[in-house]
Amino acid sequence: MIQGLIVTHGDLGREMVRVVEGILGQKSRLEVLSVRWEENGADIIDELDRYIQKNRDQKIIVFTDMFGGSPTNISLKYADQKNIEIISGINLPALLKYHTYRDKKLSLRKLALMIKAEAVDGIHLLSDLLGGK
Repeated sequence: MIQGLIVTHGDLGREMVRVVEGILGQKSRLEVLSVRWEENGADIIDELDRYIQKNRDQKIIVFTDMFGGSPTNISLKYADQKNIEIISGINLPALLKYHTYRDKKLSLRKLALMIKAEAVDGIHLLSDLLGGK
């Protein structure tokens, strides 16, 4: 099993988990850390450190909302660890793929690549699909 953590601005991560749970009809095992504008950034770093320490013997995928944003920048501290992959730019297709395959016997890298592909494949310009404008 590969652990999952969402680190996002505001309540975006919590809402995404709520939607995933509604789609799947079951409780998600994703944990969420919210970066709030009014809070001290050191607090979220401490929360992330505690999560990583608690799951240090596990493989972990950290999902962040936007490359270059505070959630990603905070998570980069762990980018060089072999048991952690960080995926920025999460969307619902990516989270659904994670839930579908997290318990399969896949390497962390393989699952991360599958999730990334699903995230990209989940983005469409509808005018292209419908014959253009």
